[in-house]
Amino acid sequence: MNELSDLPLPLSPRFLSAINYATSLHARQFRKGTNVPYISHLYSVAALVMEAGGTEAEVTAALLHDAVEDQGGAPIHALIRDQ
Repeated sequence: MNELSDLPLPLSPRFLSAINYATSLHARQFRKGTNVPYISHLYSVAALVMEAGGTEAEVTAALLHDAVEDQGGAPIHALIRDQ
């Protein structure tokens, strides 16, 4: 597989939406004591789950694992559940 178009793309529009949602939720958040955007942590966790063979749902959960705690509690949980 040398061409990008030859690569398997198992990620659905729902997953891509979760990436965008997590990024927007955490856009103004930074890692404690740094200028590193917090989303880097979520991308890293999602990458570890993906590389370990996690399902799309598990990788999505990794992306969103701090959303409820950090960004609004029950209302955010309801939005994520509904999506």
